[in-house]
Amino acid sequence: MATEIASAHDIFPHIRIVMGMVIGLGVARLLSGVARIVQHPGQYKLYPVHLAWVVSVLLMLVHFWWWEFGLYAIETWTFGKYLFIIFYAITLFLLCALLFPDSMLDYTSYEDFFYSRRAWFFGL
Repeated sequence: MATEIASAHDIFPHIRIVMGMVIGLGVARLLSGVARIVQHPGQYKLYPVHLAWVVSVLLMLVHFWWWEFGLYAIETWTFGKYLFIIFYAITLFLLCALLFPDSMLDYTSYEDFFYSRRAWFFGL
């Protein structure tokens, strides 16, 4: 029985979908955090450095999403390449999760939260 190997152009849509899901989760996390700030502006004191990182990571996500279309030109996909690209997308998502926690109850401001998580944030 002959086994047909899928071409790179058959594999790429699968890779793009997985990357899109992870990047989409990151964008949703950032936009939800910004929406929470807009909905409750006085709840926690804003920190300009934190907001600058939010904008920066959002731009990184959008740029990565745009850049990924260039991966269509890759002739041979290996599991290592796939893992590297997905790991990079997951790292961007984790940065988003570190910028906006599920709960701010343990922190007095976004500055307090940002400094308490800076080792993780800059470690990624």
